[in-house]
Amino acid sequence: MSKKGQSMRGLRGKVVKINRGGPESFEGTLVKVSSDYMVVRNKEGFIYVNESHVKSITEAGHSHREKGPKQKLIHANDFHGVLKSLRLKRVQINQGGPEKLEGVLVSVTHNRLIIILKNNEIVRVFIHHVKTISVHVHGHNNENHENNNQSKDNKSNGNQSGARNSNSRGNQSRGTQAQGNRSAKKTAK
Repeated sequence: MSKKGQSMRGLRGKVVKINRGGPESFEGTLVKVSSDYMVVRNKEGFIYVNESHVKSITEAGHSHREKGPKQKLIHANDFHGVLKSLRLKRVQINQGGPEKLEGVLVSVTHNRLIIILKNNEIVRVFIHHVKTISVHVHGHNNENHENNNQSKDNKSNGNQSGARNSNSRGNQSRGTQAQGNRSAKKTAK
């Protein structure tokens, strides 16, 4: 175990914040500290954190038990062992930002892994770039929120053609010019 890992043992069972901000920052209960990784549990389940990418750990002021989906905690000697245990499972690699991936982990070698995304794209990722990995459980990790930016009462009518006299329309022009995604000619009376 690294010196960093030894100093983290005192935080086991407490609510912590991993990293101060940005897409790789998250909170949860510190469940396990191992040789080169730690495990945090939050409402999405267990998140396995590659210790080499942790910039800071802050003890959160509140203490509560995180309830998440039923999952078994993976017991492995190192982060590579965690990755091997997740082979053929639907996983999320990294918490956010441009390097976040969701798909099925199909292969783990000594220095890289292969994941197949939802659109059947095959991605090879070098293991030293994996910051976190978690099991993608149906109904969690934003799977049910694919259309979270759409509202049932959406009245913006953006990028449409057709009816007139709507108060709010996006990307439109009036007159004889056609600009944007909507063109409407005025008829002379």
